[in-house]
Amino acid sequence: MAFDREQIEARLALDLIASADMPQIAQDALEAGLDGPATLRLAILERPTYFEVAEVLPRVVNELGLAQITIGEAALRVAKETAREILRNGDDPIRHVQAFESLWVRSKYAKEIQALGTLHDDVWIAQSMGRSEEQIRDWVTSVLKDFAQ
Repeated sequence: MAFDREQIEARLALDLIASADMPQIAQDALEAGLDGPATLRLAILERPTYFEVAEVLPRVVNELGLAQITIGEAALRVAKETAREILRNGDDPIRHVQAFESLWVRSKYAKEIQALGTLHDDVWIAQSMGRSEEQIRDWVTSVLKDFAQ
């Protein structure tokens, strides 16, 4: 996987990266030509604990030049990338509306992603109004396309 600075900044801000996944991020950074003693130390850890990662993470963030971003900006970045991935892969967007709601809750109801955060409820309302699955799917796909731009 390529080192994606924007997604890493966003996922760190939302606490979406497990300690076990941090060495792979450091390895990706090294492969991208980003270097430093703390990054190397993180890259060689095997099944690190939260405390092992927490000890080195501030220095890694500094070495990699990662910015601290707001929760709203972080949620927006993750939601846009998720929407793009759903559209790119041709996944059924209805299967993912609850994930957007979870992201919205995690982001403390960031206004930046409210349109996607409420999709789960909107789908339920559309179903209760007798809309067909195909109509709902087309509508959710349209919302994702508009959001992902």
